[in-house]
Order: sequence, then C-alpha cells, then structure tokens
Amino acid sequence: MEIDIEQELQILKSEYNTLKKELKKQDTLNEKFFKSIRKQPALAVSKEIKSRMWLDILTIPAVMIICLNTNFPILFGILVSLWALADLGISLWVSRKLGMDDLLNDDVRTVTEKIAGYRKFYDWALIGSILPLIVMLTYIFMHLYARAENLAAVQLITVSGIVFIILAIANTLFQYKKHVQRCKELLKQFEE
Repeated sequence: MEIDIEQELQILKSEYNTLKKELKKQDTLNEKFFKSIRKQPALAVSKEIKSRMWLDILTIPAVMIICLNTNFPILFGILVSLWALADLGISLWVSRKLGMDDLLNDDVRTVTEKIAGYRKFYDWALIGSILPLIVMLTYIFMHLYARAENLAAVQLITVSGIVFIILAIANTLFQYKKHVQRCKELLKQFEE
C-alpha cells in the first residue's frame, strides 16, 4: 500500500511539474499576445512624434527654397527655420526623456506616466505654436497685400488665406482627435 501511495505521489508530482511548465508557457504566450495588441497604438504614438520631427527637418529647406524663389525676405526663412529647429529639439528631448521607442518594455505605471507626459507635451506644443503661427501668417499676408496690384488680387489673397486657415484648423483638430484617441486606446489597454 505504501508503494502505491509513493507511486501516486510521484505521478502527481510529475503531473504538477508538467502543469507548471504549461502554465509558464501560457503566461509567456499571453504576455506576447497582449504586447502585440498594445504594439499598434504604441507604434502609432511613437510614429506621431517621429513624423513631427521629420516635418520639422523638411520645413527648413522648404521654407528657404520658397524664400529664395519668391523674393520673400530671407530673414523670414531664417525665423521659420529657427522655429522648426526649436520644435525639433524639444520633440527629440521629449522622445528621449519619455523613452517612446521602448514604451512597452516598462511596467504599467511607467507606461501610463509616459503616455500622460506625451499627451501633456502634445497639448503644450499645440498651444505654444499658436502665437508664432499667428505672427507668421500675419507677416505672410501683410507681405502679399503689399505686393498686390489691384483689388482682385487682394480678394484672391484674402479668400485663399481664409480657405487655407480653415483647412489647416480642420486638419489640426482632426490630428489632435486622432492623437487623443490613440493615447486613450493605449491607456485603456494598460488599465485592463
């Protein structure tokens, strides 16, 4: 009888070890699965900041080419380039500070703090860019109005400017809505 109990204990121990290995495999699979689910919005958030940096980089030569080919003052091109460089530097600093490339490698609390930090940066960057943008648009329109030769040109500049500003505002609001939605999706996944 004792042999049967000992044999049963060995069998149970073996089954327990097998179960433990299977549970460990399942935990690993679950973690990989959840990481892959979280990866899409995390990549979108990371891509968002990289796109912003590329836009800043491309702005510098584009504005200089425009200034040189349209007889716009080079000082305007330099000021817009400095604005783009400042935004690039801040975006790069925030990206490194928050570690957006390794977003999913941290614990839940750290990831939620990083996402909240990025949201705060995005909001402040949007607010902070309003004044330089207004100054830049005012300067552009003043310069174009000074060059206008007749009333039809002034009207064309005004209508074009209004349409451009409305489209820019709509695009900015659309991008902001997408940004908020991505961040909320990512935070929701970590809260579950």
